[in-house]
Amino acid sequence: MDDNEMWQAVQTCDLAEASKSVFDNYFSDRQELNQQLKELGVTRKQMSLVFKRYYDMKPAEYLIQVRITAANSGYTNFSSFYAHFRKLSGMPPAKYRQLFAQNISRAVMDTPIGPLRIVASQDAILCVEPANYLEKKTGQTTDQVPADRIIPNAPSGDLVKACMRELKEYFAGQRKKFDLPLSPEGTSFQQKVWQQLQQIPYGETRSYQQLAEMTGDKNARRAIGLANNCNPILILIPCHRVIGVDGSLTGYAAGLAAKKLLLDLEKGGTKKTADTFQSSFSLCLFDK
Repeated sequence: MDDNEMWQAVQTCDLAEASKSVFDNYFSDRQELNQQLKELGVTRKQMSLVFKRYYDMKPAEYLIQVRITAANSGYTNFSSFYAHFRKLSGMPPAKYRQLFAQNISRAVMDTPIGPLRIVASQDAILCVEPANYLEKKTGQTTDQVPADRIIPNAPSGDLVKACMRELKEYFAGQRKKFDLPLSPEGTSFQQKVWQQLQQIPYGETRSYQQLAEMTGDKNARRAIGLANNCNPILILIPCHRVIGVDGSLTGYAAGLAAKKLLLDLEKGGTKKTADTFQSSFSLCLFDK
């Protein structure tokens, strides 16, 4: 990708984000909405193409979705609801649902890259992330975060246990593929990227440019990077296998040291990792 193409891709991604923000903030005032969209300096056709590319829907469809959501919540502005909810709970609505729903099981597992929190619904794994990730993202203290629990005799509890078992095998060098249903929450574009991540074989890596080509849009490298960073299910959706075009490790939610350890493990170069892995699970179990 030359500088021209790179700049065009950045502008396109910025336009997608800017137009979405306008809809979120001005949907209740048609006149102001039209004025804000006009100030973006693009035609309706251009906006429709960009919106379809990044959000897999037409602008009008998204506007209807925002209005319905706001009407159901009693707020006249979707962003004000989001901000108010986050202020009260310390986390976005999607994360709140994920952690507090009654049928959700959660557990923290000690691993060579640090403690990981696993979250599962009745049907699928929802989240695998550093155990302190929520505290860092929301600014909450440990005692404000929901206690970890595995619901006994429930599919969600069984899924958490199965995930812990498969991760243990992975870190011991005994598993290269996971056999668990996954349900990461994200936009249709993010889902597309996460599906492609799962196609990268164990022990191999891809650059962001290669991943963009895998998704069918070679100019979406920046958007690909953003989707990669939003991956809520570490290791099982192997975002650690994506590196810079020059071989640099780039970012990772659990830290670059963790990313290097995972890549070394998959290439068979970190026997010490498997040998020293302790199968000690930090759990808090109680009935629903």
